[in-house]
Amino acid sequence: MMTFWHNTTTLFGEALNGMAQPWVICMALVLTTLLLEDLAIAAGVAVATQGALSWEWAFAAVAGGIAAGDLGLYGLGVAANRIPLLRRKYIDGGSGRVREQLQQRLFSAVLLARVIPGLRLVTYTASGFLRIPLLPFAGWVIFAVTLWTIGLFWLSSALGEVIAASLGIPAPLAVALPIILVALALPLLRLLKKRFLPEPV
Repeated sequence: MMTFWHNTTTLFGEALNGMAQPWVICMALVLTTLLLEDLAIAAGVAVATQGALSWEWAFAAVAGGIAAGDLGLYGLGVAANRIPLLRRKYIDGGSGRVREQLQQRLFSAVLLARVIPGLRLVTYTASGFLRIPLLPFAGWVIFAVTLWTIGLFWLSSALGEVIAASLGIPAPLAVALPIILVALALPLLRLLKKRFLPEPV
């Protein structure tokens, strides 16, 4: 029985050591961005603070995953363009003006969609659907993601230092807290708004 437990704990320890490899952490961060960006940013700052991954690699994994997800939304729009019903209704049905407006304001549209919750899915998918040229779109997405990720990494790190010093909690947890709190606060604010502010008639 003791041999079984020893073998199990050894296997578990080896698995954890394997999970601590930098390339595994990078892949985990990239995949996490596709599920929850905020969690990936918090985790990226935490592993960089802990020293499990360099700041450069943590940033590259998180920003790369976010940009890949954004470009995936564009691809979803391109794929939807191949559905005849949608194409007839929105492309052939006179959305040329929308396409023109989006092309003229692509920079501001991409930046606003990056910072305002709920706009990204619509804006990025519509960009693909309306066949906004990929290269300018991808360029602005990469620029917006870079600014966004640098800003959140810096904010999380700066506030985390204050939290760690004042509350005496470990630095990797302290730096993750600001992003996690923001991620939880936004849905809560939306819920409170729906519950306590009546819809306009």
